[in-house]
Amino acid sequence: MKHTGACHCGQVTFETNLEPMLSMQCNCASCRRLTGSVNMGMYYQEDEVTFHGEQVFYEYEGGSGGKMKMGFCPNCHGRMSARPEILEGVVGMPLGAFDNAKDIEGLKLEIWTSEKLKFLKDNGCFVERIEDSGVSERLMGLLAALEDR
Repeated sequence: MKHTGACHCGQVTFETNLEPMLSMQCNCASCRRLTGSVNMGMYYQEDEVTFHGEQVFYEYEGGSGGKMKMGFCPNCHGRMSARPEILEGVVGMPLGAFDNAKDIEGLKLEIWTSEKLKFLKDNGCFVERIEDSGVSERLMGLLAALEDR
């Protein structure tokens, strides 16, 4: 299935012909502050996604202690990409930027459950839940997905 997406104003778009290698929800305070909510993202190898339009970037230290490089639309400031230093060669896009977001099945991994907002309930959609950054779980999930590509 081909996935496409865009920022709010449509100036930055993306497309890929593959399903994500990893789908994840992050509950860390840093992601909440950056997004204004919980962070749900779909992760691919960088060469599996084509971006159109110019992005501006913001770097910060993520919850795992590694650098995060976030790409935004320079016009509407919609977040379009995430490149975690600890997952070199991987790019994530927020679930809300996908044109077909409502058709995408549940997320596989939930991280930072220790910081999860109390009113958020688990409906059983996660395969794995991790109290912290889940770096090793993310790496193992990506490696397993690479074998299936």
